[in-house]
Amino acid sequence: MRRTLWAVLALAVSACSDSTTPSSGTVLPASEVSDIGSAEADEVEQAVSALTVAPASTTTCATVDDETDTDDDFAPDAATYTFALPACSFTGFRGGSLEITGTITLSDPTPEAPDLAVVATLADFTFRFTSPDQSRSYSAVRNGTRTLTGNAQGASLSNQVTVLRSWPNRADASVSHNLLLSFAPDEGQTLAFGEPLPSGTFTRSGTFTWSRGSVSRTFTVTTVAPLVWDASCTTDRKIASGETHATLGDGSYVRTVWTACGVDPTRTFVPAS
Repeated sequence: MRRTLWAVLALAVSACSDSTTPSSGTVLPASEVSDIGSAEADEVEQAVSALTVAPASTTTCATVDDETDTDDDFAPDAATYTFALPACSFTGFRGGSLEITGTITLSDPTPEAPDLAVVATLADFTFRFTSPDQSRSYSAVRNGTRTLTGNAQGASLSNQVTVLRSWPNRADASVSHNLLLSFAPDEGQTLAFGEPLPSGTFTRSGTFTWSRGSVSRTFTVTTVAPLVWDASCTTDRKIASGETHATLGDGSYVRTVWTACGVDPTRTFVPAS
């Protein structure tokens, strides 16, 4: 099977970490801060993977109906990838196991002009991660679209995806995204067809709405320190540093900080001043 530009969203799982809650004003429980932070860190990694311009090994587990690529730019004219078990079950992933199911349809909006443009439509695209520490296990079901545009000097990914997330012993949550992820390669680096993503920086902006039960919160996302993508990292998580804020209407925010590749980011809640 020919593998494509998008790598059909390489393996990206983000685990939970400790967090804090304020003493006054808007209060988010530590468990909710952790869940929101892990959901958004996971979405960052998923979106980063969608920008990767090299094939990924996980694509080989999927079946595909048609990989015709008229302009030979690694984005098929229209191809549906179907992920199913047992082929898309992976053991030993981050100390646990991962199952991938659902479909992704990739289409090239410019099928006769080689470029970085491609649209991915996700239908019940599901990651189910089982950790030895059951509190870190979760599943994420994605539906929606991601649209990639760009050239050798940079790329942008528009993300309109809704994710239904489940954890052991907690109610399910829904996260609806309207976000833009932009990538600029480091000086002297360029994006190229069929090549790995070079070192560079990401910025993230837009909004997402987190809903659980009767509670719904809309956050505005800003990039405080660009997310540094280190292509030399030997792990699948290559964000070496960076900071984003997800801010509520009253000015309180969830702060997510990356400190090293291969290390889960930390999440804390900062109350409105």
